[in-house]
Amino acid sequence: MHVDPVEKIDSMKKYIKITLFALASILLVFMILHIGWRFKDRQTLNVYILDKTVTQLDRPEHKSLVWALNYNRFVKPNGKAYSNNSDYYGFFPIDIATEAFDFKSIRINEVEEYAEKYDVAYYADCYGVQSFEWYKGKTKPVRSQKVYGGLNQNDYLLLKSMLEKDKLVIGEYNMFSTPTNALVRIKTEELLDINWKGWSGKYFSSLNVNAPDGPPHWMKNLYESQHLGVWPNSKQGIVFLNNDGLIEVLAIDEHLTQGFPVIISSDEAVQRFEVANQIVYENWFEVIEPGGNKVLSHFKLHLTPEGEEKLKRIGISNTFPAIIEGKNNGKMFYFCANFAENPAHMWTSKIAGGKTINHFLTRFSTTNRAKFFKHYYHPLIKNILKEYAEHTDIAE
Repeated sequence: MHVDPVEKIDSMKKYIKITLFALASILLVFMILHIGWRFKDRQTLNVYILDKTVTQLDRPEHKSLVWALNYNRFVKPNGKAYSNNSDYYGFFPIDIATEAFDFKSIRINEVEEYAEKYDVAYYADCYGVQSFEWYKGKTKPVRSQKVYGGLNQNDYLLLKSMLEKDKLVIGEYNMFSTPTNALVRIKTEELLDINWKGWSGKYFSSLNVNAPDGPPHWMKNLYESQHLGVWPNSKQGIVFLNNDGLIEVLAIDEHLTQGFPVIISSDEAVQRFEVANQIVYENWFEVIEPGGNKVLSHFKLHLTPEGEEKLKRIGISNTFPAIIEGKNNGKMFYFCANFAENPAHMWTSKIAGGKTINHFLTRFSTTNRAKFFKHYYHPLIKNILKEYAEHTDIAE
């Protein structure tokens, strides 16, 4: 079939015009949404972010925190938006191919200066990074050593000084486990009036160690060596790990009537922070005793009688705190889970309606985590920061 060259050229021109028009329309919409975002009122808030567990270049452990700061127009003292790549202290992967990295830590002689100039301290993750852990595609040894990590004395002193200065302190999962020094952990527990029970846990949609999102092989090996039993490979469930190396598994049907943990919030938390009354939680959590503090939300596990008996033997009940608020009027919060690691596209944080767009882009591949971010973590951190800013003399 003969095709007229002129018609072919005209067809290509038409296709190019349609493509350019579509791209221009998308760009125009994006610019309008970005301008709408820029018209939001700004609030200066100097936030010290600590993340020692950065094993990926997009910094997932504190990414959604920075997303929330930007979307709600909390800006640095220089008026600029926060960057999840640079505006934090902790571990900095530089080049995966050459295994180059750096880290930024507070020095003892900087503690008072930092406590004075920062409004908020948010400790997103203090666990750290092991050798052969933060880069991909390499053969990993059976044993690895700590590259950097653990809550240290200077981290503790900064928290202490900021609380003394009536600043806002937010701590989060993995401040207390190894490699944190036992003395530093005890002093921090006393400072916050909480007690870490030594147990952490995580829900797995499949306990098959060969599944894409399954647990690592070492968990299976550890369990079978300790319990002389068969790992429940074909089920979903929750793995509990103790800081002393103990492991327990709750499997669906046998120990659990519902696989995943649920966070249930008090009426005060729902009204004050606009969080969902109940929400599914799928990431890492830990068992904390709240001391004399207030529990705003708690985890609930749906256990069979066998599951209740199994947890009872290790000193855990079917409910334990998820959010703890200190006794100093909204100036200290501890999140007993990995709250700040959520699916977030950073570009959506700087457009009007970005919350809805981000949720749409992430809800199909990470349904429950996307819901948790939209209906729990984002309103929680937004309202904690707004409440603090409104009741504190912070310069605009």
